[in-house]
Amino acid sequence: MPQPHIYNLEEFTEQNQIHSIFGSAVACFTAGRELLNHITLPGAMPSFFTIILMIDGREEYTINNNKVELEMHDLFIKLPYTPLNFKDCSNEVESVHLLVEKNFFDELARQNEQLQTATPLDIFDTIPVFHLSEAKVAEFYDLFHNIQKTISQPHLYKQELVRYQLSFCQLLLAELVSGHEVNTHDLKHKDDILKIFLHLATRHFRKERQLQFYAERLNITSTYLSRIVKELTGNTVLGYLSSFLYNEICIQLKTTDKTMNEIAEELNFNDQSAFTNFFRSKAGMSPLAYRKKSNVR
Repeated sequence: MPQPHIYNLEEFTEQNQIHSIFGSAVACFTAGRELLNHITLPGAMPSFFTIILMIDGREEYTINNNKVELEMHDLFIKLPYTPLNFKDCSNEVESVHLLVEKNFFDELARQNEQLQTATPLDIFDTIPVFHLSEAKVAEFYDLFHNIQKTISQPHLYKQELVRYQLSFCQLLLAELVSGHEVNTHDLKHKDDILKIFLHLATRHFRKERQLQFYAERLNITSTYLSRIVKELTGNTVLGYLSSFLYNEICIQLKTTDKTMNEIAEELNFNDQSAFTNFFRSKAGMSPLAYRKKSNVR
């Protein structure tokens, strides 16, 4: 009897025309009924972790010939090298799928000291589905949404962000396995401070760009946060926030028809003049000139 083909993540995304992928290690996308019915992997053994967060509706799979039904607020985790087949879904279904190659996932886990005392993640082989509280759903959804945006949009620090976001995801998964909170806010280690700061920054930079806002959420002083970020990255807290903000403005100017005032209000500038001055200092031209230049290409 022939052995099932082992698919890596790159093969899977190419075959199913999924473009939200980082290198060949991480993919994250939102799926509805049309996409789910399109995805094919019959009899194959994926070499990557599959994590599915159910936002609405119902999905049905078979894993090792066992039926798995997922409903709203379920989180499904499938280990690599396990055959998975999609069977059916409801019309109104919506889910977020995070796919991570095993080698990359394992490398991050080895480097994450806080996981060393947590329950082994291979318990997902026997408990693959968790029903989450609304608060937990929101936490995972925000994280997955940020991973998806980091992958699909230009970022000066894309590789660092993807790694930090996935490390944070591993900590959240460990909480589900152990049944109690893993100390994600134990700031004894400088790397932890940086990881959590970057996670917070990618969630809040559109509205919050004051150093004190992030220091308070990390329960440390602004001076200490500044020193750690500078020491580990060579960049500054405000440097990261400005880079995220500039990239977001570029994306909005290129891909939307929003007015300058609408973008300025959405990104919490005091007025359009402050918005224009900020962008000009980064791009060397006005936002309007940048939009016209982008549309010519």
